[in-house]
Parts: sequence; structure tokens; C-alpha cells
Amino acid sequence: MKTLLVTLIGDQTIPNVQFIKDKQDDKTLFLFVSTKKMEEKGVKDWIINVCKIEEDRAFTIIVDQFSLNDIEEKLNELNYDEYDKLIVNVTGGTKIMSHAVTEFFKEFASEIFYLTGIGNTILQVHPKTKQSVKSLINRINLDEYLLSHGFEMKGGKLSGIPFVYTQKFISLFLSNENSYSSVFRTLRDLRSDGKKKYDVNTVDGLSGFLEEIEFPLSVAKRQIITRPEIKYLTGEWFEEYIYYRFKQELNISDENIKTGIILSKNNTQNEFDVVFLFNGNLYTIECKTSIINEEFNLMLDTIYKATALQKNLGLYSKSNIFTLSSKENKEVQEAHFERGRLFNIDVFCREDIINCTSIAQLLKIQPC
Repeated sequence: MKTLLVTLIGDQTIPNVQFIKDKQDDKTLFLFVSTKKMEEKGVKDWIINVCKIEEDRAFTIIVDQFSLNDIEEKLNELNYDEYDKLIVNVTGGTKIMSHAVTEFFKEFASEIFYLTGIGNTILQVHPKTKQSVKSLINRINLDEYLLSHGFEMKGGKLSGIPFVYTQKFISLFLSNENSYSSVFRTLRDLRSDGKKKYDVNTVDGLSGFLEEIEFPLSVAKRQIITRPEIKYLTGEWFEEYIYYRFKQELNISDENIKTGIILSKNNTQNEFDVVFLFNGNLYTIECKTSIINEEFNLMLDTIYKATALQKNLGLYSKSNIFTLSSKENKEVQEAHFERGRLFNIDVFCREDIINCTSIAQLLKIQPC
């Protein structure tokens, strides 16, 4: 059976990718109804890439997104009699495009669908049936979500230090933050110079510190500390703490949650502390052990970074900031929360994190 699947191209790619992956087979051909602006952005290419559509199975018409006549004329240029089945997804594009394409294909023996944005449900708008609301079977993973927005993902390797130690270390950090501050400054200096390993006896105070915190992998006994271990101690432990709490509470698979990844798009790279996909929604989390910096306002800088990234990750993304700075001690101020809310970014501080029984509920996520 020869099937034509019609897709309207717009800024929101996820509904199109979900639908295509659910409906396509090795005999499906694809018609993309696009615009000049979307072609320049490369949106259709992102969809083709993530859905692994072969070049000779896809063709495109470029329409005026605000002209009913132009859309109808362009659609009329094609012959649809050669297809056994016409499947149309009118979720994307502009409202004018959706309306024009719906009215056009109603004249054929076609099935027309609209993704509701609620869970994985789709609405069959033509022909109407008693069970017009259906569910998509195929779900996308984190890598596919990011590819759908033109991003390539790199990195995401954990330190290998057990979560049970990380749980212990957060208590040590909160109880001894001030007394450990000089050692942390030394470790940050070591991290910045880029060497792969150091003899702990050559770094003032480091051997005693490692012994006091009972650092795993027998680092003190080996007399060597490696660069990955330094990165862990200078902040990545907090990222892994947040990573593991979400992973365990929500039972997220390894492929759908990452920490310390780099996303590349248009020769621009951005680092994400924790990223995960849950129920089709993308959550990004910036992790800061402290937002206090004498040179600039680190909290506001983090909010602006999260805002800039979120606008490129679609309607189904939500950015959050987690910090171990304190609200009670006025390190995190009401102005920070207000600025975050202004950009639809939630800020959670020390009291939120250590007092909550479920970190997922802070984000108002309910486990399945």
C-alpha cells in the first residue's frame, strides 16, 4: 500500500516528529508543506534527520503562510490519485496553513489528524468517528527531542563515584562549607590549569581533606588525584546528586536523562548540567552550589543563560535553577525568584532541596 503522509512545517517540531514516527513505514512517502522562513531555518531537515527519512521519499512545496489561495494552488499541482492512503497532520504551520490544508484534503479519502498537546493523544478531525481521540504508540527519546530542534548532543559521562557517597558528601558540604572553602578554591585553581593528575602531597591541605571526607577510590592512599575527580569535587557532585534524585524518583531510563552534556547548534555550544525527558516534556536544570560571586551577579547571569536556551527548545521545555545558596540567609533574594518567574524559570534554593521528600514534586512532576 502506497501512503502519502502530509506534514505542515512550523517552529514546533515535536508534534510532527511524534506523528511521523508513529505512522511511517518503509512504503510511506512524505509531503512537507513549508515556508521560506522555515526552509531558511532548516526545520524540515531536522525532522527528516531524526525520522531517518530517505531523500527520494520526501518532497516539499513552499507556500505563502498567510494566503489561502496560494496554499490551495500549490497543493493542486500534485497528483494524489497514485496513493492508496492519504494521512494528514495539521498540527504544525500557521493557523491559515492548517485551515487551508484541512479543507483541501477533506475532498479526498484522507485521514486528517491534530495532536492535542495533552499526553500522547491525537484527534482525528476527518473523517469523524466515535473514537476520534487516539493515542500515539511511538514515543521519542531525549536525543530525538534535541535533534528535532537542530541540536547535537555530546558528553554526558558520569564520574563513576557512587550515588551513596554523593548523598553523604552533600551533608559534609552543608555542614563544613566555610571550613572547606580554602580547599575548594585550591581545587578550582587546579581544575583551571588543565593538568590530568596531581600528587596530593604537593597541594597544601589536600591530603588531609581527602582523608577527612573519606573520598572513594582510595585517592589519598594512591597519593594521586585525577582531573575528573577534581571536577567532581568542585561542583559536579551537585549535578550528579540532582541527576540521581530525578532518575530514581521518576524511574527515567539512561537514554532519557543526562548530566554535563554539550549541545551544539549553528557552531554555537552550550553546556547543560542536567537534562531529562519525561512524558514528552524536556526539563533543563542549572546547578550552582553557590550563586555568590563578587565580580558579577551569578544568579541573574544563570537566569539569562537559561532563558536564551529555553527559547530554542520548544514549547515542551522547562528550565529550572537549583542552588545550595540559602534563602533564609538572604543569599537568594526575592528579586531572584521574581526575575526567574518573569522568564518562566523556577529557582530552588538550599531549603527547598534539603527539606523536600520528593525533588520531582518541586517541579510539579508526578511519577507514572
